[in-house]
Amino acid sequence: MNENRIRVRPAQPEDVPAIVALVNANARKGGLLPRSEEHIRATLRNFVVAERADEKSKIRNPYRTFSPKSEIVGCGSLVPMNAALVELRSLAVDERARGGGIGQQIVAALVEEARQRKFSTIFALTRAVSFFEKCGLRVTPKEHFPEKVWRDCVACPMLAHCDEVAMTMPLMLDVQRPAQRPAAGEQQSAPSDREQHIPLHVVRMMRDREASVRSDMMREHINKVVLAYSGGLDTACAVPWLRENYGCEVVCFVADVGQGGDFDAIRKRALDSGASKCIVEDLREEFANEYLFPMIQSGAIYENKYMLGASIVRPLMAKHQVDIAVQEGADAVSHAATGKGNDQVRFELCYMALNPRLKVIAPWREWHIRGRDDAIAYAQAHHVPISQTLERIYSGDHSLWHRSTEGGGLEDPWHEPDPSLYRMTVSPEAAPDEPEYVEIDFVTGIPKRMNGKGMGGAELISALNELGARHGVGRADLVENRLVGMKSHGIYETPGGTILRAAHQGVEELTLDRETLHFKQMVALRYAELVYNGQWFTPLRDALQAFVTVTQRDVTGTARIKLYKGTATLVGRQATYSLYREDLATFLREDVYNQKDAEGFIRLYGLPMYVKAQVDLNRAARVVPQEITSGPRRD
Repeated sequence: MNENRIRVRPAQPEDVPAIVALVNANARKGGLLPRSEEHIRATLRNFVVAERADEKSKIRNPYRTFSPKSEIVGCGSLVPMNAALVELRSLAVDERARGGGIGQQIVAALVEEARQRKFSTIFALTRAVSFFEKCGLRVTPKEHFPEKVWRDCVACPMLAHCDEVAMTMPLMLDVQRPAQRPAAGEQQSAPSDREQHIPLHVVRMMRDREASVRSDMMREHINKVVLAYSGGLDTACAVPWLRENYGCEVVCFVADVGQGGDFDAIRKRALDSGASKCIVEDLREEFANEYLFPMIQSGAIYENKYMLGASIVRPLMAKHQVDIAVQEGADAVSHAATGKGNDQVRFELCYMALNPRLKVIAPWREWHIRGRDDAIAYAQAHHVPISQTLERIYSGDHSLWHRSTEGGGLEDPWHEPDPSLYRMTVSPEAAPDEPEYVEIDFVTGIPKRMNGKGMGGAELISALNELGARHGVGRADLVENRLVGMKSHGIYETPGGTILRAAHQGVEELTLDRETLHFKQMVALRYAELVYNGQWFTPLRDALQAFVTVTQRDVTGTARIKLYKGTATLVGRQATYSLYREDLATFLREDVYNQKDAEGFIRLYGLPMYVKAQVDLNRAARVVPQEITSGPRRD
């Protein structure tokens, strides 16, 4: 019976101490980069170990697992660089077990794992050229791997004098043939100066990496962070990234604001990707009553089209995220908003206003990921399940109030959006051929009933969403001006909000006097800017809200809206405290309004124009002499 059976298998948590000892023992000899236990635990799913059954061996191996009948004698790992390229790294074999082919078995296992994960190329940087040639890899110029230079090599003090050789194996070929070694007398092709093999754009990336390394050294210590989590691509990447780069505990917070979805699956995804806890809170009623309805009362809309769907939900999310951070004893909060967008400002201004003591971590401003393709590759490398692909790279936001879509094909504003991107509403062409009417009752500017039925805030908006979506209402295609200074193109669907806006304006038309209505329109523009810019928790927004609340005291009544082929048209309104008087407005015979009174009103109202016109007439009548004589003259 063979007493030294070797088995290569995926690494388990109990193997970590043995892996650390193996890797760092080789690192001390200059063969590998050292690895911390925290780093190995965070990337354990990329490791394999060689386990040897050795009950009667006289060697007392320090790398023994918890099983008394086996010992770890080798390890290795994969490090994905992008969606196609993966590095073989941390290959280490116990020196007392070398010579038995263990290293080759580990390499073979990692190559097969890379194939299973659909990588097209595996590579390694090594001095052990002959060993890797036996494993089927061949020598390749180092400049073929700029990702490696950018991510790792730039931080190495030996970069300028590196003597490691790049070796590679294409994984998509059916048959792998070992590379031929140079003939006798023929010089091995190896770069003499690393800098000569790095393209200019890679050098620029190296400089960025150097700045990132310096930033890493300056990072504050974080024990626990609360991450605003949606389960989408960016937040999915943020969980493992926070653990790897800050070594902190990650608590995910999911706000149910009416976006739908399987929250149990989202919670599981967060925990599987490394979060210690995932908290889901139902905020739909609070969202409707304390954020959406006050905004409806204000009449705010951004750049004539955008109904502030993503903007208005961020302060609500940030408020509860800060509360959870206090409850959980966290010292930091985090979001996965990009450095190009508005949400980073909205989240962080709210954090600042609510709890300035909390540290803020914004992964998009720190990590190496520069776009959706990088993020997809990172998620795949960390086995985080995602729905995005390179063929369908869109960013979206969905809540009780709206649905938005950006990115992908929408980045060209000349192209008509793909109809499939509208996920909430039917196209106007496919809407019913018969119109449908809906009546909404308001009390002090707050919607209370739909078609005579009393409803809570979230229920009413949901019902209007369903009704409006059926008729293709609420679509908007907008190139908007972002707060950070660039323009972006997106499509928005806000069916219920579009109906509510039209209905609320209809009741206000009856109940607000001219001066108040006109001034309120100016306030609405400023209110929209505050919401869009993330300034919800500010004294100015509070003050404007107080003004809006006063204007709504008499906005009690009913509006009737006609829905037809993508339109929501106000066709009727009535109000308890209506300022509209039919006997004054009628064109028929009446005895209330004396039309002769208009003569004096017009004369007084136009008095400034009359005076100005008289001055202009006198100026035109002045005679200017044709010839100017010398000497003094008096006009």
